[in-house]
Amino acid sequence: MRASEPMAPPLVTSPAGRRAELERFEAQVAEWTALIGQYRASARRGEPRTWLELDRIIDELQRCRNEASARVVRLKGAAGSEWEHEKVGLEQTWKAVWSSFRKAQARF
Repeated sequence: MRASEPMAPPLVTSPAGRRAELERFEAQVAEWTALIGQYRASARRGEPRTWLELDRIIDELQRCRNEASARVVRLKGAAGSEWEHEKVGLEQTWKAVWSSFRKAQARF
């Protein structure tokens, strides 16, 4: 998955499929963490007068990434109908993360 994708792919419900989906989600969260680090480094190389604005954008990305990560953890511990409920929450969070990354990409 790349930051240009609009949302997470649909989750499957078999145990093996769930594990595979969770691994993909965890990999995406790790990729976002790396991108946020790159954005922070890029912001520091820029003009000091823009640092505050860029820091605000990066902080929003970090907040969204943290929320997505927490949702993945909750999904990991869910079973049955709880899985479906958590999946819906994760999909909503995923959309917010993609939106934040699209805004950030325009700045970086």
